[in-house]
Amino acid sequence: MNPLDIQQAYNRYKFELNQYIYGLLKQQQDAEDLTQECFIRLMRYELHVPEERLLYFLKRIARNLVIDLYRKRKYELLRNYKLQVPTYHSDISQLEVGEGVTDLMSYVSNIEHQKVVKFRVIDGYSIKETAQLMNRSESMVKSSLFHAVNKIKANII
Repeated sequence: MNPLDIQQAYNRYKFELNQYIYGLLKQQQDAEDLTQECFIRLMRYELHVPEERLLYFLKRIARNLVIDLYRKRKYELLRNYKLQVPTYHSDISQLEVGEGVTDLMSYVSNIEHQKVVKFRVIDGYSIKETAQLMNRSESMVKSSLFHAVNKIKANII
């Protein structure tokens, strides 16, 4: 489109496009900014859009700009929230969990049983993986875990 056509399109559709965007955002300043951006993008693309399709094309650009604005604001909110959350909370809770696990493991005197508990409960390995790591049978791993849990239960209760 040439600059004269853009000017005519701006004069003809700016109010309707502004109302469309305002209906989506409910914020007049943002609606005005995005209306301007729609016409800037129309000039930048230099497409030959038929007159009867021009309003539809502008509304499509506006809709995409509104979506982009929502995404940008959502990202900014998440980023600001992450910046406000103190990081020391996760460190302290992780430290407390580590101390609790150490206390519980002190009730298990058998070294083999401690290894099974460590691999299964703390590291999250399956029974099969634990058996492979320890070069033991799966039934031995199950039995060791059973005895370790019973020792811990007996000392806690």
